Amino acid sequence: MTRTAVQILEEARQLPPSDLHWLLQNLLPEDAREMTDEEFAVWQKEVGEPEPGYEEWFRAGVEEALADKSPGIPHEVVAQEMATLLKEAQEAKRLKASA
Repeated sequence: MTRTAVQILEEARQLPPSDLHWLLQNLLPEDAREMTDEEFAVWQKEVGEPEPGYEEWFRAGVEEALADKSPGIPHEVVAQEMATLLKEAQEAKRLKASA
């Protein structure tokens, strides 16, 4: 049975920090592998970790969307509604700026 990318990623997230560091170092392009531990720590800080609960929230949203059996909305309808909302927002911004 072939593991999916999601399963592999989930397993990688469970690795101890030293193993995760090794994995990331080996996944990065060749020129990025030359990072010192300090440079890696800075990079890791910049990338950051998802906020607590993000993974659960995201998965719940995906599951909810997959389970939703309501009829879909045609692309054209959504595009028109969004265009109207954007136009109204731009007008409100213009009016606020001129006040």
